[in-house]
Amino acid sequence: MKYKYIIFAVGLLCSTIVKAQEATDTHITYDLSTEASVGTGDYTAYQLVTNRHHVLATRPNTAYLRGAINLEHALSKNFTLSGAVDAIASVHADHKTYLQQCYANLSYQNSFFFEVGSREEQPVLRNDLLSSGSFVKGTNAKPIPQIHFGTNDFWTVPFTKDWLQINFDFGYGKFMDNSYREDRYMEASDVNLMYTTGAFYHQKHLYFRTNPKKRIFVTAGIQHVAQFGGTNYNKKDDTTKKKPANLKAMWNVVLPLGDNNYYDDEALEDWIYGNHLGLMTIQLGWNINEQHQVQVYYDDIFEDGSGMRKSNGWDGLWGVEYKNSTTGRQYIRGAVMEFFQTTNQSGPLHWDGGDHPEPVRSQITDKVFGDDNYYNHMFYDSFAHYGMTPGNALITSPIYNKDGFTRYRDNRIKAWHLGINGEITDHLSYLVKGSYREGWGTYQIPLAEKHHSFDAMVQGLYKLGPWQFSAAYGLDKGNIYGDCSTFNIKIGYHGKIL
Repeated sequence: MKYKYIIFAVGLLCSTIVKAQEATDTHITYDLSTEASVGTGDYTAYQLVTNRHHVLATRPNTAYLRGAINLEHALSKNFTLSGAVDAIASVHADHKTYLQQCYANLSYQNSFFFEVGSREEQPVLRNDLLSSGSFVKGTNAKPIPQIHFGTNDFWTVPFTKDWLQINFDFGYGKFMDNSYREDRYMEASDVNLMYTTGAFYHQKHLYFRTNPKKRIFVTAGIQHVAQFGGTNYNKKDDTTKKKPANLKAMWNVVLPLGDNNYYDDEALEDWIYGNHLGLMTIQLGWNINEQHQVQVYYDDIFEDGSGMRKSNGWDGLWGVEYKNSTTGRQYIRGAVMEFFQTTNQSGPLHWDGGDHPEPVRSQITDKVFGDDNYYNHMFYDSFAHYGMTPGNALITSPIYNKDGFTRYRDNRIKAWHLGINGEITDHLSYLVKGSYREGWGTYQIPLAEKHHSFDAMVQGLYKLGPWQFSAAYGLDKGNIYGDCSTFNIKIGYHGKIL
């Protein structure tokens, strides 16, 4: 049952490949690649690892071999079946051999899809190469296997004269890092008080956009994810609590609704079923001309009702993006500048007198809903997959905690980020990224001294036919990741079978 989504996807994909050998409307390709990083410091440089679906290990001096088979088969005029099986074998990494991707996708008129399995999804709005990432559904962690459906891209709503487009996705999945969480807990049981296994995953988003070909256009919408179900093992209370993942539970996490019985404690009222995160986006675009576009955006982040009511001040991701779609070589193809803040979190206090029975009950009767404690949770411990945040990597992932602590230690941060890419010749392109962040720990456990880090990288990518070669250098300076210096090289080949 643990791998039912992957097994189903593999079976469906393989059976389709066998049936499609004599078809003329079938395309089967493969990808082979290898990558190695060497250098000094405690980790591989931050910018070389982050927002890459945790393909490259955070450990220093690491390497991997990767192979994938990709299928696309036209079932009819309107339906297309596609999928992939993608495996990685690593050295000096937390995960030696694993399936990175394994999915089957059924698409209707290239507009809507139904998909089963584990896939490296790309963000709808944020630039996957240049941005620091989404707070909710980013590209930093390994893919979470799921069953979901939605639109392949923005879909133009009929009878709106091309003025309204929507993009949506809705699905359920399962975290696959049970063994990892248990091992980390056992290795550092002196600092970890709990761990949760068997957690399920719910995600969705809905975006509205006006006609992007007009001089001015607007995008607005919401993303939402939740952890639910699973079993919590609490050493402090010496308890084991199991939460359901049945149809009722799946319905309850669609909206962050209260459930008085969720924590099996009559003194606790109005608790939210599951661990919820979300963001609301407003984005304004300006087409300077047909080739040049600028967009400014704000992702208003939240973890509960106080954040949704904007009690968390200026917390969120603020950014501006430039796109250049001119054909031919362009020295600047795109650029992104962002500011990310999570210091407010609806204030330092979370207090409800009704949560505390006598004689602990205070004379203070006012309710204060703060200390949102981004990415941490009292039942699910942390919103992470194999130790990496599925959201914005500027909040340092638990995998970097040297003592094995499985929660986020530094989620109150301010960060500035810049990314630029372009082409130097017809075959040679470049990518430059840099971030500076400051952190103050959490409200419950503040840092005695402010943490800070400057992290940068430069990469050159050379393409020649089916071959790709890249060389990169990354560095970290500060007291978060330490002083790391990493050289990176990658070779890839894209071939065709059918």
